[in-house]
Amino acid sequence: MEISNLYQRIRSILDESFVFANEVARIIALAIGGKKNMIVYGPGGHAKSAMINEVIRGLNLVEDCFVQFFGEGMDESRLFGGLDFGKLEREKVLEYFPERSFLNKRIAVFEELFDAPASVLLALKDTLTAKEMRNGSQRFQMRTETIIVLTNREPGEISELGAAAHALTERFPLQLDLRWADYSAKSYLSMFEKVARKSKGPVLNGFKAILAEILAKASEEGNFVSPRTAVHAFEVCQTAAALRGSDHVGQEDLTDLRFVPGLEGLASTIEADLKAAMERAEAEKAFAALEARYTSTENELGQAETPIRALQACKRLSVLENELGNFRCPDVLTERRNNLRGMVSRKMAEAQAKALETTRV
Repeated sequence: MEISNLYQRIRSILDESFVFANEVARIIALAIGGKKNMIVYGPGGHAKSAMINEVIRGLNLVEDCFVQFFGEGMDESRLFGGLDFGKLEREKVLEYFPERSFLNKRIAVFEELFDAPASVLLALKDTLTAKEMRNGSQRFQMRTETIIVLTNREPGEISELGAAAHALTERFPLQLDLRWADYSAKSYLSMFEKVARKSKGPVLNGFKAILAEILAKASEEGNFVSPRTAVHAFEVCQTAAALRGSDHVGQEDLTDLRFVPGLEGLASTIEADLKAAMERAEAEKAFAALEARYTSTENELGQAETPIRALQACKRLSVLENELGNFRCPDVLTERRNNLRGMVSRKMAEAQAKALETTRV
């Protein structure tokens, strides 16, 4: 595979449906391009499997990819393609079908590998070290170039599972924590904007920002809302709107969030939270209009060539300053409001000085 543009190809694939995926694209490109093993870890609900599956499809690697789910029921037989019962019965020899296993594929995806018993981890470690399956006289060379492990366990937690797990992680030189940098309203909203572009259901319009704020508040208060749950919440609001025959989500539709697992705690506060979020959204909209007026007046002042034009700009800035002083500002806008007031004050002084200067001229 040509690797010169591999990162850009993977990034383009992921950007279609996912947010904050640049690091994921990078590590996958490094793993496939460099024939290295990798681990992607982090809490459930961050689309680990979905992103990898999308990349495998996008790179046309489906036929050369093996997906294996691990767990307590996993054993060496399943790992290496199943037990050859015919040979066991005929010759009393225990052998596997490695040609049916990950060993015969270029790419392998292991889901929750570290949930497997220690004996399986040890067998896999030995196989990766030797680059072949060794089972008595039975040998099978690995075709596998890259193994991608997806797990909810962190590296420190994996090491605590025992020597076999710790030794195995050393065979995975590339590792990435898939957590978002933050779970702010802005982060959830970025995801909702992408979800909305692909959705055919009722539109949320301004309620996307309100829903994002409600979920961010829940996470901040200790009721963590995963990206997966956030998408479920988005879709529940759409369904609620559809149930009442509307193609637009309204305030009443957000009250059904109380049925979303992980958001049950919102049941008693959803209406109050929704009201507060809507008030903040209105304040944000109003404040954005004030910022736009400042920018427009600033541009006018920059082009003012007469004292009258400069004084007119100064007057508009004075009106804006008064409105900012009376603006009902929620906490999230306080810093922006204070910054804008300072800018307006300085620009007024500049306008007055410019009027005097042009008068002298």
